[in-house]
Amino acid sequence: MLTLVIGVVTAIAVWFGLNWAWPGHPVWNSIAAVLGFLGVGLVINLQVKKRLEAIFGEVQSNILETQEHLRRKITMLQNKMQGGPRVQAMMEKEQAEAIMKAIKILDKVAPLKKWNLLAVRQANTLRGQLLFQIKDFAAADPYLDKAIILDPVTLAMKMTRLYKRGRMEDVTKAFEKGIGRFKDEKATLIYALYSWILVQEERIDEAVALLFEAKSKTESEVLRQNWEHLANGRLKRFSNAALGEEWYALYLEAPKAPKIRQQAGFGGPGMGGFR
Repeated sequence: MLTLVIGVVTAIAVWFGLNWAWPGHPVWNSIAAVLGFLGVGLVINLQVKKRLEAIFGEVQSNILETQEHLRRKITMLQNKMQGGPRVQAMMEKEQAEAIMKAIKILDKVAPLKKWNLLAVRQANTLRGQLLFQIKDFAAADPYLDKAIILDPVTLAMKMTRLYKRGRMEDVTKAFEKGIGRFKDEKATLIYALYSWILVQEERIDEAVALLFEAKSKTESEVLRQNWEHLANGRLKRFSNAALGEEWYALYLEAPKAPKIRQQAGFGGPGMGGFR
């Protein structure tokens, strides 16, 4: 890594330079050399961070612009009374194409690897999140497996993909390693996901114990109700649906279609029709 090399060269130059100009003070010269090493590293890392933020900002702006375009398009179609699976598929295709273009922007991070090894890993974490979002799971898996876990959504995506690939031991390891990083409501999604997985695996007693812990560490009504349902044998009433889009974004379940109440025909009961 060039940052380390430049830092070491700077430290050596400072030490020998001071030792030549100010001999007999090895301790102070060494301190100055260390400060030179740290100073160079700080300046370079700040520049790399600034460049990373610019690239990530470009990706985010690109995605937000696409979302706004799709939102306007959906509104227009709704006003024309158009919709259905065909329109939904078209919108998903457009969104996927836009996100793939945004992912290409992350290629700009590659030259920064020689300055900061974490730069590429940060970019790959975002790459994995975006690929997951458009359901390109095969492409997302390698990135999520090595993702930097800084938020519960990334951890949830990683656990979801490990579970879907049948790697239950790794799911448990990811949960145990990651849950301690998130407190209070930030832990809700992770507890909800892991308890759901345990229920799917018919490990109900473990799910009950997990939710007992979860309801004391979060204030989530969803987790509390799920604990009550499982503790009282009401397995069919276990549900994370109340978490809304946060839950459905993991693609483990699809939201139920809203029930349409059948209206009575004109002149029917309660409609003031003819008698």
